[in-house]
Amino acid sequence: MAGSVPKGILRDRLSDFKVCEVLDFEFADEGEHLYLQIEKTNLNTQDVQKLLAGHYGVDLVDVSYAGMKDKRAIARQWFSVRLPKTTQFLKHSNVVVLKERRHTHKLRIGAHAANKFNIVVRETSSQGKSFAERAFARPFPNYFGSQRFGRNFRNLQRACEWVTSARVRTSRAARSRHLSTLRSFIFNEVLAMRVCDGTWNSLICGDVQSLSSPTGPLWGRGSLPTAHRARENEESIRSKHRETCDALEWVGLRHQRRALSAQASDVEIDGTDSTVSIGFTLPPGCYATVAIGECFELEERLS
Repeated sequence: MAGSVPKGILRDRLSDFKVCEVLDFEFADEGEHLYLQIEKTNLNTQDVQKLLAGHYGVDLVDVSYAGMKDKRAIARQWFSVRLPKTTQFLKHSNVVVLKERRHTHKLRIGAHAANKFNIVVRETSSQGKSFAERAFARPFPNYFGSQRFGRNFRNLQRACEWVTSARVRTSRAARSRHLSTLRSFIFNEVLAMRVCDGTWNSLICGDVQSLSSPTGPLWGRGSLPTAHRARENEESIRSKHRETCDALEWVGLRHQRRALSAQASDVEIDGTDSTVSIGFTLPPGCYATVAIGECFELEERLS
């Protein structure tokens, strides 16, 4: 990407990165689960989960969310709390409760319909706006973003160490983090292969597609559903990372698929000679930083 697109600064300040989670169901307005729309600033999702568990006097497992949201951002997302022990309003300098509703079921991972973003890129060139307009008019490779792998890829390093240590017993949270990190890594390896040969957004022989996009593996137990050339590609990644794929199968994860390409909707772009503001919507699981990275060679100020 270097040299082909303008440079830019991402997250020069927290207000430069805003995200709002959109749910896709109606509330029952009754039931044992208290739903809270939270606006958090400079906190990760698990920080807020722990805060809510403490405030409402429940176990951590009784506080649920639909998806992880960026820490270095102003983020609006929903949480559910099962059988809260208090009605006292939460007060915290970095957390604001915007709405409260009741529902009969807990909030589950992936239950949201989309994420809406408003992102400002600073210190870019006068061509920044036109680059963004062209990039957001087309699909982009649906990589898992660097957030999934931790600062300096530390999460990935720990996950690989867990595999090479014969998957020693660890906490449930750490094990879950290792598995999602390793799955994401294998998917990105398959996608990178398809990007290199120019087929990430076009069907090849034996592909499994979703909404007109070819898909890649979220590795787990079961036979690959692909065939011919597509299956050969995925088998070659399995051979390259056999120990990792074996670990994902050993724990019993079910094989799933993820689209290799994604595209933003509801795009609105404005800018000056040095600052570009981009509003857009992405499906759950897609990374705004990956989409923005198609427009700019980014440096992040807040990390």
